[in-house]
Amino acid sequence: MLKLALSQLRDQPRRYISVLLAITIGVTFLASALLVGSSSTASLRNSIGATYSKADLVVGPSSGSGDTFGAMTSMAEVAGTSSEPGPLQDVEDVKDAYAHVVTTVGVQRPADAQGEGTWSPDSDFALASTVPEDTSLVAEPLTAGEYPAAGSTTEIALDERTAENFGLDVGSSTFLMSGMSADAAGRKVTVSGLTEVSQDPNAIGAIQLKVDDALAEALKLDAAQAMTTSAGAAAGEEAVDLDEVLGQDYAEYVLISLEEGADLAAVQTALQEFAETEGMEVTVATPDVQAQEQVAQMTGSNVFVWVLGAFAVIALLVTALVISNTFSVLVAQRSRDLALQRALGASRRQVRGSVLVEAGVIGILGAIIGSALASGIVAALVLWGSTNEGFGFLTFEANLRDLIACVAVGMVMTIIASMSAALAATRVSPLEAMRPREDAAVGNRAGVLRLVFGTLFLAAGVAGLVWGAAEADLAIAVAGGALSFVGVLMLAVLFVPAVVSVAGLAARPAGVPGRMARLNATRNPGRTASTAAALLIGTTLVAMMLTGGRTAQQQMDTIFAAEFPVDLQVELMPGNGTESALDAASQSGDGSAAGPGEGSAAAGVAGLSAAEAQTARDDVAQVEGIDSAALLLPAGVTEPAAGDASASGGGSDSGTPVYAADPAELRSVVSGLPQGAGADRLGEPGTILMPNTVETDTVTVTGTSGSLELEVIQSASSAVRPVITLEDARSIGLADNAGSSAGQGAGDGAGAGNAAAAAVAVTAPQLWLNASDTVSMDGLQELNTGIAQAAGVSQDKISGDLSIRLMFSVVIDGMLMVVTALLAVSVLIALIGVANTLSLSAIERSRENSLMRALGLTRRGLRGMLALEAVLISGVAALIGCALGTVYGGLGAHTVFGPMAAGIGQSIVWPVVPWWELAVIVGVSVLAGLLASVAPSQRAAKLAPVQGLALA
Repeated sequence: MLKLALSQLRDQPRRYISVLLAITIGVTFLASALLVGSSSTASLRNSIGATYSKADLVVGPSSGSGDTFGAMTSMAEVAGTSSEPGPLQDVEDVKDAYAHVVTTVGVQRPADAQGEGTWSPDSDFALASTVPEDTSLVAEPLTAGEYPAAGSTTEIALDERTAENFGLDVGSSTFLMSGMSADAAGRKVTVSGLTEVSQDPNAIGAIQLKVDDALAEALKLDAAQAMTTSAGAAAGEEAVDLDEVLGQDYAEYVLISLEEGADLAAVQTALQEFAETEGMEVTVATPDVQAQEQVAQMTGSNVFVWVLGAFAVIALLVTALVISNTFSVLVAQRSRDLALQRALGASRRQVRGSVLVEAGVIGILGAIIGSALASGIVAALVLWGSTNEGFGFLTFEANLRDLIACVAVGMVMTIIASMSAALAATRVSPLEAMRPREDAAVGNRAGVLRLVFGTLFLAAGVAGLVWGAAEADLAIAVAGGALSFVGVLMLAVLFVPAVVSVAGLAARPAGVPGRMARLNATRNPGRTASTAAALLIGTTLVAMMLTGGRTAQQQMDTIFAAEFPVDLQVELMPGNGTESALDAASQSGDGSAAGPGEGSAAAGVAGLSAAEAQTARDDVAQVEGIDSAALLLPAGVTEPAAGDASASGGGSDSGTPVYAADPAELRSVVSGLPQGAGADRLGEPGTILMPNTVETDTVTVTGTSGSLELEVIQSASSAVRPVITLEDARSIGLADNAGSSAGQGAGDGAGAGNAAAAAVAVTAPQLWLNASDTVSMDGLQELNTGIAQAAGVSQDKISGDLSIRLMFSVVIDGMLMVVTALLAVSVLIALIGVANTLSLSAIERSRENSLMRALGLTRRGLRGMLALEAVLISGVAALIGCALGTVYGGLGAHTVFGPMAAGIGQSIVWPVVPWWELAVIVGVSVLAGLLASVAPSQRAAKLAPVQGLALA
């Protein structure tokens, strides 16, 4: 039987084309899903996780840490520096522990630069990070030169974009400004090397420097000495203690490199135990896990793992359905051949064995072709995507284990599918199998069984799908969707011909060919259903992914708007803020900052006056890339019980600072408020915008001359500062010239009013900005520079999550672009399979076609009949597939994004139906059906009726 199986493959290869295509299509899609997943992880690591992509392990504050700043200072302390390693580097098999500590500094501007700098009048704001001893940990590779030498206080490595803008190169000299005054002394340094621009969201938008620990310490000492000298001179006393001014270093994360041959898991456990022993609230993870965790913290859920996991599961199910359906059709079509073999003496076991051998060979071949094709397609799409502006982070990554698994899955699926079909073909006697096979219909046993089991599967699957979507249980939803789709395919032989019959009424104007096409399509329900099944599966899948992708894109935009309701915030306080602490310390006399009730000594450190702040707001609003700007003036404080002061960015026992803004300006910059009562009242008198940490319905705000109870409008973000209207602020003491004489009333009166006046005196005005949709990652530094210059503040006064939102949006858009293009290629491959199925169907009907020719049907009529029949079947299959795909895609999107949507007050995730794309799918499917009929109709028309009738 082995010989017979191999001879079948050799002598009748055309028969196996449809199966080979089905296996190739299924494995291509499965492998593509896995490759998109691995490439997404690599791209995520190359963008959001780029800063720690070169490390073996990453130490970072745990997501539930109550004291994040304490954890970061502890990490810097235990990691130490390259010159003075900390105890973390003593853990066995740790090669280097690099604490990412950043120092702010100014870089001398070119002589021909226009306007003032963003750090001092003659320098621009920069972030200087130290270089680890193990330079392989640096995420940004050198493009020229070398990193600063160990112990050097005169060398820097500069990002290549700034080097180009400033006209610097390796060997060029410039000055680093520690102080911010116009006459601040600078430290001359030489550019030792150029690096790629960092993809760290916290560094994007600033000049990026790499320095040695020695230079970083020297810069901090320069700044501290300048400030303490100034503060001491102003106070007529000795300079403030340097150690107190410098404070503690803090690290956002610590990168760990391991000794060669070290056990990653063992070192990870040892580091975690060390952290617990030291009382540090940190986690130790691999770079991939850390990047995914960062995404989860930003979005409230690890959406990448959910979406890509569901994508792979769906691909596996679709692969099984495509292969099983196509191979079952092939074996069913060969039932007469198999019966003849049994009549000639072959046993059932031998027949099944020959079928399994054929399946194994064709399965391996198709799976290898599919895996190779998927690798080529995804690699080409990623390469194409990475050439687009802003998508350079896209990275192709193939896991050999995944590709081997895909080949194994393709082979096993084919064998299982062939085994099921072979068992069905050999269960009947040879004589019965050689008779014409009765198609399933409602009136026979096969049809009744299909109706009963198909209905049961469909009902149970729909129930599971709806339940899984409602409960956000992805496993139940996917299982329910798969079961319901199996039910649809089982019932297809019963309802597809009926739908084709109705659609066939549109072909009646074509005359006899049109009527014959309609009758022919419904006369053999099994053949019609099997022809439509491949396209039904393909279009359902594509429509599902398109609907899910569009819905995901819109939902992520909504979630971003809620999580990052304000693009940028600008603190309208000249200088770098350290002067404020120094002034307050010197005035209090004991080195500690003046408290709210200790007079107005700190008043002079408040920000700009109301008039100056309004001018700054107007100037910033004119900056290219800013759509709208709102000015927030300090107006009072909330009661301490109103929420977590730290989450709102300030506050003490006297409460959280409250700002006042013009209602129209406020509405223009705040986005993503949770749906529900009060959200549409933003900016109305009697309301206050509060972070999501507030659990009360009302909040009392105290100003310099009174208090007011206001209704809470809750943001979905914990970072929003409390804001009331200017009208309410004036009723509790906000003067029209607020800020111009900050603190004049701080020492007058008593109690809450005195505390509120003191808080207002030391709180600087702010700007909230809404950036244009045209702002890109590459243009963020230019935007920040423009804002700092227009507002007259240092660039370190600009904060916000715009860079993170832009980075994450680019990642989502990039991967959706690749997935959408991949689906477009997949549907083209699927349509080739449909064309092949239609061709085989026409070949099988050679005798029928010849009989119609003998009865008077012309060649043109025969070609028209076959074309109309193909168009009817393809069009109906595409319409049904698009409808099913839209439903599956919508429910799937709700399953994945429902919990996140609930967090912003959205009870249902409504699907975004891609009408134009679906119309294109239907149109392409109809065209494919028409083209598929050309070759077989030409062949049938050329065949003489007598010759065709003589075919066995």
